Amino acid sequence: MVDHRELFEDVTADLARAGFDTDRGPSGLRIDQGPRGVLIGWPPSDGAAAGPPPAEGIRTAVTGAVAAVLRESGYLVVTAGPDELLVTAGPARVAVREVPEAGEKEQAGVPEQWWG
Repeated sequence: MVDHRELFEDVTADLARAGFDTDRGPSGLRIDQGPRGVLIGWPPSDGAAAGPPPAEGIRTAVTGAVAAVLRESGYLVVTAGPDELLVTAGPARVAVREVPEAGEKEQAGVPEQWWG
């Protein structure tokens, strides 16, 4: 199995920043390393530690929200099964704009418009 530890840590951190409960426990959302990337889904109902599993509609809504957050963060996300996602690539982060060096002029973004 390929080690996707860095991808796992990045995905977990991005989901936590978006407000998802990423700790193992009552939320039921499971984030694991898989052979091809990071798997996000729900544990089997008999393995849920804290009460009954969420209803199908709730699982579908949360899975969709997780996918939207990760795609917006630049990850490649595909469906890997019912209510399970496979995250297969790290963020395609937008390059941070470099600060111009001293004496270098910054380019203007939009030319001034004249209305007359």
